[in-house]
Amino acid sequence: MTALKDNLDQLQSKAKERTVKTQTIEYDLETIVKKISRKIIKLNPEYQRKHRWSNEASSKLIESLVLNIPVPFIYISQDVDVDEETDDDVSRYSVIDGQQRLTAIYNFFNNDYPLTDLEVLSPLNGCLYKDLPPFLIRRLEERTVRCLRIDSTIDQQVKYDIFERLNSGSVKLEPQELRNATCRGPFKQLTKRLSKDPIFVANANLAPSSKRVVKMEDEELVLRYFAVTYKDGYKEYRGGFKRFLTDKMVEFNKLSKDELKGFEIEFKGVMELLSKQVNELPFAKYRDSNGKLSRMSKYNVSVFDAMICLGKKAYTSSAKIPKNAAINLFKNKEFFTACEGSVNDVSKLTKRIAIATDLV
Repeated sequence: MTALKDNLDQLQSKAKERTVKTQTIEYDLETIVKKISRKIIKLNPEYQRKHRWSNEASSKLIESLVLNIPVPFIYISQDVDVDEETDDDVSRYSVIDGQQRLTAIYNFFNNDYPLTDLEVLSPLNGCLYKDLPPFLIRRLEERTVRCLRIDSTIDQQVKYDIFERLNSGSVKLEPQELRNATCRGPFKQLTKRLSKDPIFVANANLAPSSKRVVKMEDEELVLRYFAVTYKDGYKEYRGGFKRFLTDKMVEFNKLSKDELKGFEIEFKGVMELLSKQVNELPFAKYRDSNGKLSRMSKYNVSVFDAMICLGKKAYTSSAKIPKNAAINLFKNKEFFTACEGSVNDVSKLTKRIAIATDLV
């Protein structure tokens, strides 16, 4: 208690500094949709997850709005003061919590999906927004939602803290979504760019609208590449792969522009090498049956670990992977076993990488 008394001034200062100033406002849905269309409200700030609601979940929200059932607050950040002149493409508000709800509303108003699986208003199943009877369109347009607007002077880090706290009790964030929210820096931007590299996308069998991409698995794979290969990072790994990746992302965000440029050149080079010297699906998994290989999957994360280390060794040493050598690894029982079970088991990770890199 004595220590607390001695630090009262510092505690008061910190509490004052971190106190969030808010204002409660109400918008009707017609106004919100117009603000999103005009980009006054930005739906997808960099700390937000991608839209993940199904049409069923979105339809349930629309039904609740029609029936005037209360919905949770939308939290928005006032990024630009209303009296400040800005370019037309500069958003004044960004969404901290409520992105999924606002996206569902915006998409429905734009006839992007039909209502489905409604129970109370089941006759509306199959209807787009334009198909609704006029009285329901009016009801939706005039329905209001409450927004908690956070003051424009708030520190950027506080916005991230709010995002984490608000999402702690909602649909669980995927690990990479949480890193996207909290591990800010130039490396994070690099992962976003490299996750769209066409050769990498093809190698990892990443369909643009697949669940893997929606959950940011593509960006996590880019992070995994560097975490495992940079200075043989996999040798540091002692368990707890989620924490291992997060620590590496924090570390990489501190690298210089030149180092990150080197990362980018290497990543693209390795992906191209694997595509040419292994096959068009270098991360596919195979099973050996009496000397004959059959493909089990087009992509496997355990195989990914082994192949990226093999590819980097060949790339940096200007060596060539012997023809069919990578695929024939699956005839090695030790290698196949190291690609089975827990993908993040320390001994299996080390074993499959060691076997693969011995090819060059």
